[in-house]
Amino acid sequence: MSIQTQQDQQEAKEALAFIRRTMESASTFTAVSGWGLVASGIVGLVAAWLAWTRGSNTDLQIWIPAAALSVVIATSANAVKARGSETPLWSGVMQRIVWVMAPPLIAGALLTFALNGHGSSQLLPGMWLALYGAGVTAGGTLSVRAVRWMGMAFLVLGAVALVRIDLGLVMLAVGFGGLHVAVGLDIVWRHGG
Repeated sequence: MSIQTQQDQQEAKEALAFIRRTMESASTFTAVSGWGLVASGIVGLVAAWLAWTRGSNTDLQIWIPAAALSVVIATSANAVKARGSETPLWSGVMQRIVWVMAPPLIAGALLTFALNGHGSSQLLPGMWLALYGAGVTAGGTLSVRAVRWMGMAFLVLGAVALVRIDLGLVMLAVGFGGLHVAVGLDIVWRHGG
């Protein structure tokens, strides 16, 4: 093999690697599982019902396990959908989604314990909805349009729950329950699974 041919092959490999990185950075994450969102919404509805029956809208013994279960469900469902569509789950786009969603979600976790510890748990529903909405809106800019709009809707629900504290549990049920189910079904219909 001539030196020129080896050099051409190396340049071609580098060009393909550049094209792959460029396309990956410009693409959107389409492996969002609609069924995963539906299942997470059902978990949210059950959590809201349990909180209502116990008479404690912000019972962390209900909401923390519900949030953890929803994360496991959504991650697993996204992995299954990504595998089925031969889309890498941990792509550059997914890494950026996690990067932009993590700060508001971590802030929400920290504020949960701070507000609950200082007797301000009535603010938790609005804070949870607003910070989750901020994270989903940011992550949604790299995903399908429905995710971005879902994030904006969570922000609105959070604002309502902060202004009308008495509606906190209703807003949690509407957001973490109904909104997840509705957007999940929209994604199933428009983007498959």
